[in-house]
Parts: sequence; structure tokens; C-alpha cells
Amino acid sequence: MEKYLELISDGLYRFRKGKLFIEEVCVERIYREFGTPVYVYSASYIERQIEKLRNAFKPISPLICYSMKANGNMGVLSLVKRAGCGVDIVSSGELAKALKAGFSADRIVFAGAGKTQQEIIDGLNARIFLFTVESMEELKAIEQIGRSQKKIAVVSLRINFDIDVDTHYYTKTSKKETKFGMPVDQIKSILSNRKKFRHIDFKGIQFHLGSNIRASGFYVQALEKLKGFLAGLNFMPSVIDIGGGFGIHYKNEQIEPIENFGKNICNVFLKNFPGVSMIIEPGRFIVGNAGILLTRVIYNKKTPHKNFLIVDAGMNDLIRPSLYGSYHEIFEAVRKKGPCVNYDVVGPICETGDFLGKDRMLAENLTSGDVLAVMSAGAYGFSMSSNYNGRPRAAEVFVSGNNVKCCRRREKIEDLWNLEKIL
Repeated sequence: MEKYLELISDGLYRFRKGKLFIEEVCVERIYREFGTPVYVYSASYIERQIEKLRNAFKPISPLICYSMKANGNMGVLSLVKRAGCGVDIVSSGELAKALKAGFSADRIVFAGAGKTQQEIIDGLNARIFLFTVESMEELKAIEQIGRSQKKIAVVSLRINFDIDVDTHYYTKTSKKETKFGMPVDQIKSILSNRKKFRHIDFKGIQFHLGSNIRASGFYVQALEKLKGFLAGLNFMPSVIDIGGGFGIHYKNEQIEPIENFGKNICNVFLKNFPGVSMIIEPGRFIVGNAGILLTRVIYNKKTPHKNFLIVDAGMNDLIRPSLYGSYHEIFEAVRKKGPCVNYDVVGPICETGDFLGKDRMLAENLTSGDVLAVMSAGAYGFSMSSNYNGRPRAAEVFVSGNNVKCCRRREKIEDLWNLEKIL
């Protein structure tokens, strides 16, 4: 347990006298004050991860555009912005939130395969850095809107190299059967005829391989493919966006250190694309292990076939285990003495697929009111949460040193219908 905590957090999570601490704060203080379920984030962790990225990619000094989809809490955004990062967005909602958080428009990149006309207009009006274009249809829409508004849209073309990476099928984004990016031949045709698009500035090329990638070789492979692709064209981008997806530890799996990612990627980049700028779009790497989800035991249910810890957080709060079969370490927030038994840790949602972890060894004498910590929940936790089964969404709390601040209040029951009308 301690080895795992050190692996993921550089000592920012640890047990003291049997109680879990985040930075200098005992989580017992947090759940007593804010209740459960509650997401808790370490500010220092986020700052350290950004610094690690800067050091790893120092030879190139890329523009770091934080992937907002991972965790769009305004507290997270303000930290990332103060660290000098830009932001990667995928909707007008994220655009508005990024601007509200203080991000400069010229450090915003707009991705996503399904941008509506209004979203393109919003991006143009905000004067964002660039659109990441994912289809010919989108490119034509941007050209038409640019013409009608008498504006030039800066774009980066997303290329799909059909590279298979070692990650969950749902988070592979550079296979030919996915909806993302454009085939090589189509981008070649676009670039060969780019003068036809008079309201588009073709500034960059982008690829995004997937999420939670554990080895840098996939990026090296993509960059080598890109070199070969550009060799036959009269075009050299001024910026290359390699996406994000750098992996994190959810348990003791083998993952290349970010220093290796930076070294290997920078070496091939500098060799093949001298003078070209780089963009990276990390999300999970920055916030994934910055956050935990605290949840309270409702019942310790033992049957002849299975032991269950039924807790007050479910798939509505953290859907990753149900959706991806994802693994999250689960600890007792305050260690109990005595023997351990095998449990499935399940939520209150009326779905058999509602679980946070299966086959976990936890204290046999856990009882109603005891609290568990679900680790590695900072990315795609709250951002994917819902009100399914009529459950208000959890509170979000920030820890910095020995200070605790609520950065999103717990939803109230009446929030469930405030936008609705009785007919």
C-alpha cells in the first residue's frame, strides 16, 4: 500500500497512524466537513505534474494545452492557467469555461469530431489559436463560415495513421475504424489543393493516438510516419500537435517514466522537424492521480456466494469501472484492525454493472459509516458523472498544504429539477 502511494504521488498521499492524509490534511477532516461522496484534489500534485512535463520536454518547450475534458473544475483550470498552460477544448461549453477561467484565446485549441456550426462561429469569434480539423466536411464548414464572416480560420489537420496502441479499445483514437481524424490520402489531397480554401490558414498537423498510453514508442512511430508523409509534399507545418495520452499508474503496472517519453519524443522531433513548434495535450497525466473519491459504507452485506460493501458512491459518480472495466485501488480511509476478506465494492445504483472495484481485500469488520478512498479518480471522474437514479452529484474539494477549500458544492435535491417544468 505505501509503495503504491509513493509510486503515484511522490509522498503527497500517505498514512499516518493508520489514517490517510493528502498533503498535510487527514481525509477524516474532509469527509466530516463535506460529507460523502466527495472528490478531493491535491493542488501540489497538479503543479508537480506540470513541472515534470516541462522538464521532460524542455529541449522543445512545447505549448502544453491541458485537456479540459479530463477534469473541468474551475479550481483545476485556475491552477493550470497559473502554471502557464493553454487548454484543449472540445465544445462551446468548454470554450466559455476556459475563457471564464482566464485562459488567453491564443492558447486554446479546439478539437472534436463533431463541431457544430455554432461552435465554429464561437471559436472564430473568440479568436482561438486553432481548430483541429477531423473531416473534409468540417473543413468545408469552417471555410464557408470564414467566408461569411470575412475571417481567416487557423487549422491543424488531424491525421489518422491507423496505429494500434496498447490501451482500452474505447480510448484508441488512431485506428482507421474510429471516428477520429482523416486518412493519409485525404489529408494529402487537402494539402495539395489548399489554395482553394481562401479563408483557412493551414498551420499544423495533429495526431492523437489514444489515452493512457504506457510506452513512448507509439509516438516515435507516429512521428516517423509523419516525416515520411510530409516528404512527398510541398508543405511543412509550423506546428505539430502530438496530442496527449501519457499513461499514469492505476496500480503497479509498467509505465515508462515521463522523462523517457520526453527524451524519446524530443529526439525524433528535433531530428525530423527542426524549427517546428510542438503542442502536447495532457489531461489524465496532470490530474489523474491528483484526485481521490471518498465514499461511505452503507452496508456490509455478506451472502453465501459473495461479500459486498455497498457504498454511497456509484457508477453515477465514477463510471470508469463500469464503462471500461477500469481498475482503481481502494483503501480504508482509516485502517481497521483485524482480518481482511474479499469484497466487491458496489454502489447504490440499480444496475448489476454498478461497481467501483471487485475482489478487494478489505477489513472484515467494516461497518456502516466507515469511509473508503477510491484512488486515481482525478481524471474522468467527476467530469463523466451524472444524476442517474436521481442522485445529486458529489462535492469537489481542493487540498493545498494544510488548507482545504470546497471548489464545487454538493448538488442539492432541488438541483435535479431546477431546469425542468411540470406540464
